[in-house]
Amino acid sequence: MALIPVASNSRREVVEVVAPAPTPTASTSPSRSPLASKTPKHKKTETGKNPKANTSPRPKHTRSAAPRASRSKKAAMRPSYASPRAYAKSVLSPAQYACADAVFTHESAWNPYATNPSSGAYGIAQALPASKYASAGSDWRTNGVTQVRWGLSYMDQRYGSPCAAWAFWQSHYWY
Repeated sequence: MALIPVASNSRREVVEVVAPAPTPTASTSPSRSPLASKTPKHKKTETGKNPKANTSPRPKHTRSAAPRASRSKKAAMRPSYASPRAYAKSVLSPAQYACADAVFTHESAWNPYATNPSSGAYGIAQALPASKYASAGSDWRTNGVTQVRWGLSYMDQRYGSPCAAWAFWQSHYWY
């Protein structure tokens, strides 16, 4: 049903026109029907206002295109990695990755929760004390990527490279 304003000689009138009933369509989603947008939801009065407009206000959209203020710039710049191994592969050459992989496999089998029962060393890189990981990120207890980031930095600082750390490990069985 549609309302069409009609002008007469002395006054303006609103005439109600009844539209034919829509025919069923083969679409499985009624919201995608071409007739769905042509049918009015509410009758309009002579003034042209919707009588239900004040009784059910629509919620305001609260999302904006701007990024959230609570996100830090540092976190937004770090890409997300599927695994600690993927992170290591992305920052090392294939030869250096093979060495780091050998060290981390022997130390913890890449398990971010690995704990040495005798020394208390923790995580993928077996940091001792475990709180050393905190310099790489506050999520060090559970995030293997943070632990690998710290472990690679440790290998570079102490041995010069992951391959030098692997060479030391092979002769001492620790690094």
